[in-house]
Amino acid sequence: MSTCTCTGHVCVLCWGWISHEGAGMLHHIEGHLDSLRYQHILQNVMLPSVQMLYPDGIIHFQQDHSSIHDSRVVHEWLSLQADVELIDWPLRADVINPIENMWSEVKRTMQETWPVLPPRNSDELWTLVSEVRDEVASSQHHVQSLIKSMT
Repeated sequence: MSTCTCTGHVCVLCWGWISHEGAGMLHHIEGHLDSLRYQHILQNVMLPSVQMLYPDGIIHFQQDHSSIHDSRVVHEWLSLQADVELIDWPLRADVINPIENMWSEVKRTMQETWPVLPPRNSDELWTLVSEVRDEVASSQHHVQSLIKSMT
């Protein structure tokens, strides 16, 4: 799931995943996210990092219904992945998406622990986002509670 974090005029776009076993790899997205770039992230970030944690079996993958996720390019790539099963997700169900709750916690924690000088550029903001996200994600119990909150 991707999210955009901004401080004034500085923004970063990142993608990450979580599972019952904890948070997975966080990826910094440079530039604009489109369906080809998203498919590249799935193939070169998501799949290898999930397979490291879950080397055997089917990957049950959930994503929302953004136009990028629902694009032909992404659906065709997913249909070719024998070890990835897409979870049918209701429209407009972001409020029950556990990773959205994690991103909210990351943003809240960033605001509470804001450095004296806010990040001046995207590199500084990326460092702050990744450090805070790692801190929030370090509690496997917290991540598991987000997953268990799903109906």
